[in-house]
Amino acid sequence: MIKLRTIILIVIIYVITYLSITFNINILYPYYLFKDIILYPVHALTDNKELVISNTFHDSIITNLQNEINELKELNNIENVLTEFNYVNATIISRNREYWFNTITIDKGKKNGLKEDMAVIDSNGLIGRTTNVRAFTSDIKLITTNDVTNKISVVIKNKDKDVYGIINGYDEKLDLLKIIINEKIDIYEKMRVETTGMGGIYPKGILIGEVFDMIIGDDDVTTIVRVHPSSKIEGERYVSVLQRKEVHDN
Repeated sequence: MIKLRTIILIVIIYVITYLSITFNINILYPYYLFKDIILYPVHALTDNKELVISNTFHDSIITNLQNEINELKELNNIENVLTEFNYVNATIISRNREYWFNTITIDKGKKNGLKEDMAVIDSNGLIGRTTNVRAFTSDIKLITTNDVTNKISVVIKNKDKDVYGIINGYDEKLDLLKIIINEKIDIYEKMRVETTGMGGIYPKGILIGEVFDMIIGDDDVTTIVRVHPSSKIEGERYVSVLQRKEVHDN
């Protein structure tokens, strides 16, 4: 036989259920209200943490975009210097870790009018020259390569007279280019080093870097000038390939 207490409980549940359905009353509302009040500080802290993370991520994106815009602006400013060249702007898409100081790869190639042995610059100066030009990508041999065949004629802007030399190697640990000159002359720190235009690949006047120091060779004639390269490549994403403008006869 069913106990009276059980009958009363069933009736109460029935009534509550009927009222909830009829008048759209949430019978669990007091429970949720109590839970929200108790857990409000926890939710507030969690929401605030997510907001901070979201804002930090947003700020990071804005900073990266601004850096890219500034980099492109600087590249465009360079275009006013070498007016006899077209500028093919490109993005660096890869860099081989095993040959970190030798080559990079860009997203432009033959379809963009590129050929081998075109000079490549960024907003700070010379980077290198194009090699292995494919349909849509090209490799860039950097001026920091230790390839003995990669000779670049440069001029050191001495206040007394220009001094000419050849880039002949790179010290990875010290981040210094090595330039060989065949005369004894005073070379000072911070002197500007530029391309000479000789050789037909690199136009005249592109910045290479600044003099760090000089070392007299063992033959007491040859001088090794060590130079800080102006272009680091580390944080760069964009470069420009210099494409000589075609001259049309009238």
